[in-house]
Amino acid sequence: LDVLNSKIGNLQEELSMSQVKQEAVRLYDQINDLEIQRDNYLEETRNKQSPAEERERLLKQVKEDNQEIASLERQTNELKEKIENIEEEIRQLDLDIEENQGERNQKYKELKKREETIDEFLNNFEESKGQEMEKLKQTEQNIVSLLEHTSRNMSRFTALPTPQELGTMKEDLEFKTGEMKKSEQTTVGLAAESDKLQSDLQKVEQLEEKINTELVMLKEKTATMEKELEIYSDLSSLKEEAEKKRRKLMDDRVSLQRRRDTFKKTMQQLTSKYEGMKAQLNENETFVQLGNLEKKWQHHEQNNFVMKEFINTKTMECDYRAISKRVSSVISDFNTILQKQMAGKTSM
Repeated sequence: LDVLNSKIGNLQEELSMSQVKQEAVRLYDQINDLEIQRDNYLEETRNKQSPAEERERLLKQVKEDNQEIASLERQTNELKEKIENIEEEIRQLDLDIEENQGERNQKYKELKKREETIDEFLNNFEESKGQEMEKLKQTEQNIVSLLEHTSRNMSRFTALPTPQELGTMKEDLEFKTGEMKKSEQTTVGLAAESDKLQSDLQKVEQLEEKINTELVMLKEKTATMEKELEIYSDLSSLKEEAEKKRRKLMDDRVSLQRRRDTFKKTMQQLTSKYEGMKAQLNENETFVQLGNLEKKWQHHEQNNFVMKEFINTKTMECDYRAISKRVSSVISDFNTILQKQMAGKTSM
């Protein structure tokens, strides 16, 4: 029990530190309340006792209520699914943040160590360079002194130095030359190390910029998810809107039922009147004759249509150009005769 209480306390503390998780818990509570209201509504619907004469109307009402309940259940399931998706994204973000945090800490330690090495090198660079340059100058001075000493000895003595003295001088010269080369190599190594550290510093700065960019993107994604969660968390407004829609649909249903009943009565009256008039017409000899004539007329119309199609087909098959020329010639001659006759009447 103590372990459970401790675990509950840890969960509550974690919940109090996360605004998103608090919102998710509130949404779960609202969904639970909606489910309880739905169950109560279904129980009340099942327990209602309806009169026999209203059975059909109540069945329709129950069907519509069931459709409304199904719609609410569908919306609830969609909200649950969205909440689960948001929680999954939050968990994934937490994992990503933890991974990035661990990786970032490791990289930070490495960068810190490199930075300390770079700072130590930069702080001691001038001093080390000065020491090496001082050693180089001292070596050069020693070489110059040795050469001067050799020159004085050669001018002082007419004879050449003994082999022992010459060997000592060679050893001294080789030692001084080696010291000078070591100094030069040390200077070159320090310059190369400086270039390497500068390159590492640039890489560290680029990595830090990349990490900052990723953090900004994670913050923006988290803010977007929180806004979406606020939109989907307003179940009270959704419930109120659904209730308004349900009441409006109920009012529309009552109004439509009244109009339907009125139309039914009117249709019954018109149908009865139509049947009566139809019976009277069927007993009327003139109406019967008109019906027969109408059928004959339709038959003749169909025959006319067939004949027209036949005539048009045959006309298209004939060569009408010669006939057209003859007709034009006859019309022209006829017009000439008419003009002459009209001219003769005018002169009389």
